[in-house]
Amino acid sequence: MKHLTRLLLITFSIFTLTACSGSDDDNTNGPDPEPNTYRRSVVIYLAAQNSLGYTEPGYSSASRLDSLEIIKGLSQLSNTSDNVFLFIDDAQRPRLTRLYRQGGKGQVRTMVSVEKVWSLDVCSTDPATLYEVLSYVSTRYPSESYGLVLWSHGSGWQPSTNVQNTLPTKSFGIDVGAAGDMENDTDSRGRTGVQMDICDMAKAIAMSGVHLDFIFFDACQMQNIEVAYELKDVTDYVIGSATLTSAYGAEYSNFIPHALFSYPMNDASALRIASQYFFDAVSNESLREYYGDIGNVNSVIKTSQLENLAQVTGQYISKVISDRTSVDMDGVQHYSDNEHFYSPAHYDMGCVLGRLLSEADYKAWRAEADKCILSHNASEKYLLYQLYDEDVYATLDDPDHMVGVSMFVPNEMYDSNIYRNYPLNTQFQSTAWYKAANWAATGW
Repeated sequence: MKHLTRLLLITFSIFTLTACSGSDDDNTNGPDPEPNTYRRSVVIYLAAQNSLGYTEPGYSSASRLDSLEIIKGLSQLSNTSDNVFLFIDDAQRPRLTRLYRQGGKGQVRTMVSVEKVWSLDVCSTDPATLYEVLSYVSTRYPSESYGLVLWSHGSGWQPSTNVQNTLPTKSFGIDVGAAGDMENDTDSRGRTGVQMDICDMAKAIAMSGVHLDFIFFDACQMQNIEVAYELKDVTDYVIGSATLTSAYGAEYSNFIPHALFSYPMNDASALRIASQYFFDAVSNESLREYYGDIGNVNSVIKTSQLENLAQVTGQYISKVISDRTSVDMDGVQHYSDNEHFYSPAHYDMGCVLGRLLSEADYKAWRAEADKCILSHNASEKYLLYQLYDEDVYATLDDPDHMVGVSMFVPNEMYDSNIYRNYPLNTQFQSTAWYKAANWAATGW
Protein backbone atom coordinates (compact mmCIF):
# COMPACT_ATOMS: atom_id res chain seq x y z
CA MET A 1 0.00 0.00 0.00
CA LYS A 2 1.48 3.31 -1.08
CA HIS A 3 1.14 6.56 0.90
CA LEU A 4 0.04 8.52 -2.15
CA THR A 5 -1.90 11.53 -0.92
CA ARG A 6 -3.19 13.05 2.29
CA LEU A 7 -6.62 11.70 3.08
CA LEU A 8 -9.44 14.06 4.02
CA LEU A 9 -11.04 13.58 7.38
CA ILE A 10 -14.29 11.66 7.19
CA THR A 11 -16.59 11.30 10.17
CA PHE A 12 -19.27 8.69 10.52
CA SER A 13 -21.39 9.97 13.40
CA ILE A 14 -23.26 6.69 13.78
CA PHE A 15 -20.19 4.46 14.15
CA THR A 16 -17.26 4.77 16.55
CA LEU A 17 -14.59 2.29 17.53
CA THR A 18 -15.02 3.08 21.21
CA ALA A 19 -18.68 2.08 21.29
CA CYS A 20 -19.67 -1.10 23.07
CA SER A 21 -22.60 -1.64 20.76
CA GLY A 22 -24.81 0.01 18.20
CA SER A 23 -28.45 -0.80 17.51
CA ASP A 24 -30.47 -0.98 14.31
CA ASP A 25 -33.71 -1.63 16.19
CA ASP A 26 -34.65 -2.21 19.79
CA ASN A 27 -34.61 -5.92 20.50
CA THR A 28 -36.97 -6.49 23.39
CA ASN A 29 -37.02 -10.25 22.85
CA GLY A 30 -33.29 -10.56 23.54
CA PRO A 31 -30.58 -11.80 21.23
CA ASP A 32 -30.16 -15.33 19.98
CA PRO A 33 -27.47 -17.19 21.92
CA GLU A 34 -24.02 -17.11 20.38
CA PRO A 35 -22.96 -20.36 18.67
CA ASN A 36 -20.36 -22.75 20.03
CA THR A 37 -18.68 -22.68 16.63
CA TYR A 38 -18.91 -19.64 14.38
CA ARG A 39 -19.38 -19.73 10.63
CA ARG A 40 -16.53 -17.48 9.55
CA SER A 41 -14.06 -15.28 11.39
CA VAL A 42 -12.02 -12.79 9.37
CA VAL A 43 -8.99 -11.16 10.99
CA ILE A 44 -8.16 -7.76 9.51
CA TYR A 45 -4.59 -7.08 10.59
CA LEU A 46 -3.67 -3.40 10.39
CA ALA A 47 0.09 -3.00 10.72
CA ALA A 48 -0.24 0.78 10.85
CA GLN A 49 2.60 2.06 13.00
CA ASN A 50 3.88 3.81 9.90
CA SER A 51 2.79 6.49 7.42
CA LEU A 52 -0.54 4.73 6.86
CA GLY A 53 -1.40 5.30 10.52
CA TYR A 54 0.07 8.80 10.68
CA THR A 55 -2.39 11.58 11.52
CA GLU A 56 -2.02 15.34 11.31
CA PRO A 57 -4.55 18.11 12.07
CA GLY A 58 -7.34 18.28 9.50
CA TYR A 59 -6.68 14.81 8.12
CA SER A 60 -7.50 11.27 9.07
CA SER A 61 -5.08 8.39 8.71
CA ALA A 62 -5.71 5.60 6.23
CA SER A 63 -6.03 3.17 9.13
CA ARG A 64 -8.68 5.32 10.80
CA LEU A 65 -10.73 5.63 7.60
CA ASP A 66 -10.64 1.91 6.94
CA SER A 67 -11.53 1.12 10.56
CA LEU A 68 -14.69 3.19 10.21
CA GLU A 69 -15.50 1.53 6.89
CA ILE A 70 -15.12 -1.89 8.51
CA ILE A 71 -17.79 -1.08 11.09
CA LYS A 72 -20.08 0.30 8.40
CA GLY A 73 -19.54 -2.76 6.22
CA LEU A 74 -20.22 -5.15 9.05
CA SER A 75 -23.57 -3.46 9.71
CA GLN A 76 -24.73 -4.79 6.34
CA LEU A 77 -24.25 -8.44 7.32
CA SER A 78 -27.23 -10.43 8.51
CA ASN A 79 -25.56 -13.62 9.74
CA THR A 80 -24.98 -13.64 13.51
CA SER A 81 -22.39 -16.44 13.21
CA ASP A 82 -19.79 -14.27 11.48
CA ASN A 83 -17.02 -12.24 13.14
CA VAL A 84 -14.57 -9.57 12.13
CA PHE A 85 -11.52 -9.22 14.37
CA LEU A 86 -9.76 -5.92 13.86
CA PHE A 87 -6.18 -5.73 15.09
CA ILE A 88 -4.68 -2.24 14.96
CA ASP A 89 -1.16 -1.17 15.82
CA ASP A 90 -0.73 2.56 15.20
CA ALA A 91 0.25 5.54 17.36
CA GLN A 92 -1.98 4.31 20.17
CA ARG A 93 -1.66 1.13 22.19
CA PRO A 94 -2.16 -2.00 20.06
CA ARG A 95 -5.68 -3.39 20.38
CA LEU A 96 -7.85 -6.22 19.14
CA THR A 97 -11.56 -5.57 18.63
CA ARG A 98 -14.34 -8.00 17.79
CA LEU A 99 -17.15 -6.80 15.50
CA TYR A 100 -20.23 -8.96 15.02
CA ARG A 101 -23.97 -8.98 14.59
CA GLN A 102 -26.32 -9.97 17.39
CA GLY A 103 -30.06 -10.31 17.67
CA GLY A 104 -33.09 -12.42 16.89
CA LYS A 105 -36.55 -12.39 15.33
CA GLY A 106 -35.41 -10.18 12.47
CA GLN A 107 -33.93 -7.53 14.73
CA VAL A 108 -30.13 -7.51 14.49
CA ARG A 109 -27.68 -4.96 15.81
CA THR A 110 -23.96 -4.33 15.34
CA MET A 111 -21.76 -5.11 18.32
CA VAL A 112 -18.25 -3.77 18.82
CA SER A 113 -16.28 -5.14 21.77
CA VAL A 114 -12.66 -4.60 22.71
CA GLU A 115 -11.08 -7.99 23.23
CA LYS A 116 -7.59 -6.97 24.22
CA VAL A 117 -5.49 -3.84 24.65
CA TRP A 118 -1.76 -4.36 24.99
CA SER A 119 -0.22 -2.44 27.90
CA LEU A 120 3.05 -1.94 26.01
CA ASP A 121 3.82 -1.36 22.36
CA VAL A 122 4.25 -4.49 20.27
CA CYS A 123 5.79 -4.87 16.83
CA SER A 124 3.01 -5.72 14.39
CA THR A 125 5.56 -7.02 11.88
CA ASP A 126 7.00 -9.47 14.40
CA PRO A 127 5.63 -12.92 13.44
CA ALA A 128 5.05 -13.56 17.16
CA THR A 129 2.39 -10.83 17.19
CA LEU A 130 0.58 -12.32 14.20
CA TYR A 131 0.73 -15.71 15.91
CA GLU A 132 -0.68 -14.24 19.13
CA VAL A 133 -3.62 -12.60 17.37
CA LEU A 134 -4.55 -15.69 15.35
CA SER A 135 -4.20 -17.97 18.36
CA TYR A 136 -6.41 -15.71 20.46
CA VAL A 137 -9.15 -15.69 17.84
CA SER A 138 -9.13 -19.42 17.13
CA THR A 139 -9.03 -20.38 20.81
CA ARG A 140 -11.84 -18.14 21.99
CA TYR A 141 -13.96 -18.08 18.84
CA PRO A 142 -13.55 -21.42 17.02
CA SER A 143 -14.93 -21.14 13.50
CA GLU A 144 -15.63 -23.33 10.50
CA SER A 145 -13.83 -20.85 8.24
CA TYR A 146 -11.06 -18.29 8.71
CA GLY A 147 -9.84 -15.45 6.54
CA LEU A 148 -6.93 -13.07 6.98
CA VAL A 149 -6.56 -9.57 5.56
CA LEU A 150 -3.00 -8.24 5.82
CA TRP A 151 -3.15 -4.44 5.63
CA SER A 152 -0.03 -2.29 5.48
CA HIS A 153 2.82 -1.37 3.19
CA GLY A 154 4.17 -4.21 1.11
CA SER A 155 6.79 -4.88 -1.49
CA GLY A 156 6.97 -8.57 -2.24
CA TRP A 157 9.03 -11.67 -1.70
CA GLN A 158 12.50 -10.33 -0.94
CA PRO A 159 13.76 -11.36 2.51
CA SER A 160 14.33 -8.38 4.77
CA THR A 161 18.05 -8.99 5.11
CA ASN A 162 20.09 -5.86 4.53
CA VAL A 163 23.84 -5.98 5.14
CA GLN A 164 24.09 -2.46 6.53
CA ASN A 165 20.43 -2.06 7.49
CA THR A 166 20.37 1.43 6.03
CA LEU A 167 18.10 0.99 3.00
CA PRO A 168 14.44 -0.01 2.77
CA THR A 169 13.96 -3.75 2.89
CA LYS A 170 11.24 -5.81 1.27
CA SER A 171 8.31 -8.06 2.24
CA PHE A 172 5.23 -7.23 4.33
CA GLY A 173 4.50 -4.24 6.55
CA ILE A 174 6.50 -1.56 8.32
CA ASP A 175 6.59 -0.97 12.08
CA VAL A 176 8.67 2.02 13.18
CA GLY A 177 8.25 1.41 16.91
CA ALA A 178 6.96 3.73 19.62
CA ALA A 179 9.85 6.19 19.20
CA GLY A 180 9.88 6.11 15.42
CA ASP A 181 8.85 8.62 12.79
CA MET A 182 5.55 7.32 11.46
CA GLU A 183 5.24 10.00 8.79
CA ASN A 184 8.48 8.89 7.13
CA ASP A 185 8.35 5.14 7.96
CA THR A 186 11.61 5.28 9.93
CA ASP A 187 12.54 3.99 13.37
CA SER A 188 14.32 5.91 16.14
CA ARG A 189 17.66 5.42 14.33
CA GLY A 190 16.35 6.85 11.07
CA ARG A 191 16.14 3.46 9.38
CA THR A 192 13.15 1.88 7.73
CA GLY A 193 10.96 0.18 10.31
CA VAL A 194 10.83 -3.57 10.88
CA GLN A 195 9.25 -5.73 8.17
CA MET A 196 8.02 -9.31 8.16
CA ASP A 197 9.62 -11.98 5.99
CA ILE A 198 7.03 -14.12 4.24
CA CYS A 199 8.62 -17.39 5.33
CA ASP A 200 8.34 -16.19 8.96
CA MET A 201 4.74 -15.18 8.31
CA ALA A 202 3.95 -18.68 7.07
CA LYS A 203 5.55 -20.25 10.14
CA ALA A 204 3.57 -18.00 12.49
CA ILE A 205 0.28 -18.90 10.83
CA ALA A 206 1.11 -22.61 10.88
CA MET A 207 2.07 -22.49 14.56
CA SER A 208 -1.25 -20.80 15.42
CA GLY A 209 -3.08 -23.88 14.21
CA VAL A 210 -5.36 -21.80 11.99
CA HIS A 211 -5.75 -22.96 8.41
CA LEU A 212 -6.98 -19.99 6.41
CA ASP A 213 -9.50 -20.17 3.61
CA PHE A 214 -7.91 -17.08 2.14
CA ILE A 215 -5.25 -14.44 2.65
CA PHE A 216 -5.99 -11.08 1.06
CA PHE A 217 -3.11 -8.62 0.91
CA ASP A 218 -4.36 -5.05 1.15
CA ALA A 219 -0.83 -3.91 0.39
CA CYS A 220 1.42 -3.11 -2.54
CA GLN A 221 3.02 -5.69 -4.81
CA MET A 222 2.42 -8.80 -2.71
CA GLN A 223 1.02 -10.96 -5.51
CA ASN A 224 4.30 -12.68 -6.34
CA ILE A 225 4.60 -16.38 -7.13
CA GLU A 226 7.39 -16.50 -4.53
CA VAL A 227 5.09 -15.11 -1.80
CA ALA A 228 2.22 -17.43 -2.68
CA TYR A 229 4.43 -20.51 -2.67
CA GLU A 230 5.69 -19.74 0.84
CA LEU A 231 2.06 -19.57 2.01
CA LYS A 232 0.72 -22.59 0.14
CA ASP A 233 0.39 -24.81 3.23
CA VAL A 234 -1.46 -22.29 5.43
CA THR A 235 -4.17 -20.98 3.09
CA ASP A 236 -6.33 -22.17 0.21
CA TYR A 237 -6.19 -18.91 -1.76
CA VAL A 238 -3.80 -15.98 -1.97
CA ILE A 239 -5.42 -12.81 -3.32
CA GLY A 240 -3.65 -9.52 -3.91
CA SER A 241 -2.19 -6.98 -6.28
CA ALA A 242 0.98 -7.20 -8.33
CA THR A 243 1.00 -3.40 -8.61
CA LEU A 244 1.26 -0.49 -6.21
CA THR A 245 -2.04 0.11 -4.44
CA SER A 246 -3.69 3.18 -2.96
CA ALA A 247 -3.15 4.22 0.65
CA TYR A 248 -6.94 4.32 0.79
CA GLY A 249 -6.99 0.51 0.86
CA ALA A 250 -10.03 -1.59 0.13
CA GLU A 251 -13.44 0.07 0.40
CA TYR A 252 -14.48 -2.05 3.39
CA SER A 253 -18.05 -0.79 3.53
CA ASN A 254 -18.47 -2.68 0.23
CA PHE A 255 -15.73 -5.24 0.65
CA ILE A 256 -17.07 -6.88 3.80
CA PRO A 257 -20.69 -7.56 2.78
CA HIS A 258 -20.01 -8.29 -0.89
CA ALA A 259 -16.71 -10.18 -0.77
CA LEU A 260 -15.13 -11.22 2.53
CA PHE A 261 -18.16 -13.17 3.71
CA SER A 262 -19.09 -14.96 0.50
CA TYR A 263 -19.90 -18.45 1.64
CA PRO A 264 -18.98 -21.26 1.25
CA MET A 265 -15.36 -20.58 0.37
CA ASN A 266 -14.60 -21.82 -3.14
CA ASP A 267 -13.10 -20.56 -6.40
CA ALA A 268 -16.07 -18.29 -7.05
CA SER A 269 -15.84 -16.71 -3.58
CA ALA A 270 -12.12 -16.06 -4.00
CA LEU A 271 -12.72 -14.47 -7.40
CA ARG A 272 -15.39 -12.26 -5.86
CA ILE A 273 -12.86 -10.84 -3.39
CA ALA A 274 -10.47 -9.87 -6.18
CA SER A 275 -13.23 -8.51 -8.39
CA GLN A 276 -14.81 -6.38 -5.66
CA TYR A 277 -11.48 -4.80 -4.81
CA PHE A 278 -10.78 -4.09 -8.47
CA PHE A 279 -14.23 -2.63 -9.07
CA ASP A 280 -13.96 -0.20 -6.17
CA ALA A 281 -10.36 0.79 -6.89
CA VAL A 282 -10.72 1.19 -10.66
CA SER A 283 -14.32 1.27 -11.88
CA ASN A 284 -16.48 2.62 -9.06
CA GLU A 285 -17.05 6.25 -10.08
CA SER A 286 -18.39 7.15 -6.64
CA LEU A 287 -14.93 6.41 -5.19
CA ARG A 288 -12.84 8.12 -7.85
CA GLU A 289 -11.97 11.03 -5.54
CA TYR A 290 -10.14 8.57 -3.29
CA TYR A 291 -8.54 6.13 -5.73
CA GLY A 292 -7.95 8.51 -8.63
CA ASP A 293 -6.38 6.88 -11.69
CA ILE A 294 -3.79 4.77 -9.89
CA GLY A 295 -5.01 1.61 -11.65
CA ASN A 296 -4.64 -1.96 -10.44
CA VAL A 297 -3.65 -5.47 -11.46
CA ASN A 298 -4.74 -8.25 -9.12
CA SER A 299 -5.33 -11.98 -9.23
CA VAL A 300 -6.32 -15.14 -7.35
CA ILE A 301 -3.90 -18.01 -6.72
CA LYS A 302 -5.26 -21.42 -5.75
CA THR A 303 -2.56 -22.86 -3.54
CA SER A 304 -3.49 -26.53 -4.06
CA GLN A 305 -2.22 -26.15 -7.63
CA LEU A 306 1.09 -24.48 -6.79
CA GLU A 307 3.15 -27.66 -6.57
CA ASN A 308 2.16 -28.64 -10.08
CA LEU A 309 2.78 -25.12 -11.41
CA ALA A 310 6.25 -25.14 -9.86
CA GLN A 311 7.08 -28.45 -11.49
CA VAL A 312 5.82 -27.40 -14.90
CA THR A 313 7.52 -24.00 -14.70
CA GLY A 314 10.83 -25.60 -13.77
CA GLN A 315 10.53 -28.01 -16.66
CA TYR A 316 10.19 -25.20 -19.18
CA ILE A 317 12.53 -22.66 -17.57
CA SER A 318 15.42 -25.12 -17.64
CA LYS A 319 14.88 -25.58 -21.39
CA VAL A 320 15.53 -21.91 -22.13
CA ILE A 321 17.95 -20.77 -19.40
CA SER A 322 21.23 -22.54 -18.64
CA ASP A 323 24.76 -21.78 -17.46
CA ARG A 324 23.62 -18.74 -15.46
CA THR A 325 22.60 -16.84 -18.56
CA SER A 326 20.99 -13.41 -18.15
CA VAL A 327 17.98 -13.38 -20.46
CA ASP A 328 16.70 -10.24 -22.14
CA MET A 329 13.66 -8.94 -20.26
CA ASP A 330 13.52 -5.58 -22.02
CA GLY A 331 9.90 -4.68 -22.73
CA VAL A 332 8.41 -7.51 -20.67
CA GLN A 333 5.37 -6.41 -18.64
CA HIS A 334 6.52 -5.55 -15.12
CA TYR A 335 5.09 -4.01 -11.97
CA SER A 336 7.99 -2.21 -10.28
CA ASP A 337 11.02 -0.18 -11.22
CA ASN A 338 14.47 -1.56 -10.46
CA GLU A 339 16.40 1.33 -11.98
CA HIS A 340 15.63 3.82 -9.22
CA PHE A 341 14.89 1.63 -6.21
CA TYR A 342 17.36 -1.26 -6.42
CA SER A 343 14.61 -3.83 -6.24
CA PRO A 344 13.39 -6.75 -8.34
CA ALA A 345 11.53 -5.72 -11.46
CA HIS A 346 8.48 -7.88 -10.61
CA TYR A 347 7.90 -9.20 -14.12
CA ASP A 348 4.51 -10.65 -14.93
CA MET A 349 4.92 -14.42 -14.83
CA GLY A 350 2.88 -15.10 -17.96
CA CYS A 351 4.71 -12.42 -19.91
CA VAL A 352 8.10 -13.86 -18.91
CA LEU A 353 7.17 -17.32 -20.11
CA GLY A 354 5.60 -15.80 -23.21
CA ARG A 355 8.93 -14.13 -24.00
CA LEU A 356 11.07 -17.21 -23.37
CA LEU A 357 9.04 -20.16 -24.66
CA SER A 358 7.97 -21.31 -28.08
CA GLU A 359 4.29 -20.86 -28.86
CA ALA A 360 3.60 -24.57 -28.33
CA ASP A 361 5.48 -24.71 -25.02
CA TYR A 362 3.82 -21.54 -23.80
CA LYS A 363 0.40 -22.93 -24.61
CA ALA A 364 1.18 -26.09 -22.62
CA TRP A 365 2.55 -24.08 -19.69
CA ARG A 366 -0.39 -21.69 -19.70
CA ALA A 367 -2.88 -24.56 -19.55
CA GLU A 368 -1.34 -25.60 -16.24
CA ALA A 369 -0.91 -22.03 -15.00
CA ASP A 370 -4.60 -21.29 -15.50
CA LYS A 371 -5.48 -24.08 -13.07
CA CYS A 372 -3.50 -22.28 -10.39
CA ILE A 373 -3.92 -18.60 -11.26
CA LEU A 374 -7.69 -18.59 -11.54
CA SER A 375 -8.23 -15.11 -12.87
CA HIS A 376 -6.79 -11.64 -13.05
CA ASN A 377 -8.16 -8.11 -13.29
CA ALA A 378 -6.13 -5.41 -15.02
CA SER A 379 -6.58 -1.73 -15.79
CA GLU A 380 -5.19 -0.29 -19.02
CA LYS A 381 -2.54 1.58 -17.05
CA TYR A 382 -1.20 1.36 -13.52
CA LEU A 383 1.17 3.27 -11.28
CA LEU A 384 4.72 1.98 -11.67
CA TYR A 385 6.48 4.25 -9.19
CA GLN A 386 6.64 7.70 -7.65
CA LEU A 387 9.85 9.70 -7.73
CA TYR A 388 10.20 13.28 -6.48
CA ASP A 389 6.42 13.68 -6.45
CA GLU A 390 6.20 12.49 -10.05
CA ASP A 391 3.78 9.67 -10.83
CA VAL A 392 5.15 7.29 -13.47
CA TYR A 393 2.65 4.93 -15.10
CA ALA A 394 2.99 1.78 -17.16
CA THR A 395 0.53 0.67 -19.82
CA LEU A 396 -0.90 -2.78 -20.32
CA ASP A 397 1.16 -3.87 -23.33
CA ASP A 398 0.82 -7.66 -23.27
CA PRO A 399 -2.69 -8.61 -22.10
CA ASP A 400 -2.64 -11.91 -24.01
CA HIS A 401 0.20 -13.32 -21.93
CA MET A 402 -0.23 -11.61 -18.55
CA VAL A 403 -1.55 -13.51 -15.54
CA GLY A 404 -1.46 -10.77 -12.87
CA VAL A 405 1.20 -12.54 -10.80
CA SER A 406 4.81 -11.39 -10.74
CA MET A 407 8.00 -13.44 -10.61
CA PHE A 408 11.69 -12.81 -10.10
CA VAL A 409 14.11 -13.46 -12.95
CA PRO A 410 17.78 -13.65 -11.87
CA ASN A 411 20.18 -11.44 -13.74
CA GLU A 412 23.86 -10.56 -13.55
CA MET A 413 22.94 -6.90 -13.00
CA TYR A 414 21.82 -7.85 -9.48
CA ASP A 415 25.41 -8.87 -8.75
CA SER A 416 26.68 -5.37 -9.49
CA ASN A 417 28.04 -3.06 -6.83
CA ILE A 418 24.90 -0.91 -6.63
CA TYR A 419 23.01 -3.95 -5.33
CA ARG A 420 25.64 -4.79 -2.71
CA ASN A 421 23.13 -4.30 0.13
CA TYR A 422 20.54 -6.36 -1.74
CA PRO A 423 22.06 -9.62 -2.97
CA LEU A 424 18.88 -10.46 -4.90
CA ASN A 425 20.20 -13.48 -6.78
CA THR A 426 21.44 -15.01 -3.53
CA GLN A 427 18.26 -14.12 -1.65
CA PHE A 428 16.20 -15.73 -4.39
CA GLN A 429 17.99 -19.01 -3.75
CA SER A 430 16.57 -19.04 -0.20
CA THR A 431 12.96 -19.05 -1.38
CA ALA A 432 10.88 -22.20 -1.46
CA TRP A 433 9.85 -21.34 -5.02
CA TYR A 434 13.49 -21.43 -6.18
CA LYS A 435 13.80 -25.00 -4.98
CA ALA A 436 10.36 -26.16 -6.12
CA ALA A 437 10.75 -24.75 -9.64
CA ASN A 438 14.27 -26.20 -9.89
CA TRP A 439 15.93 -22.90 -10.68
CA ALA A 440 19.26 -24.49 -9.76
CA ALA A 441 19.15 -26.31 -13.11
CA THR A 442 19.52 -22.92 -14.84
CA GLY A 443 22.81 -22.19 -13.12
CA TRP A 444 21.25 -19.50 -10.99
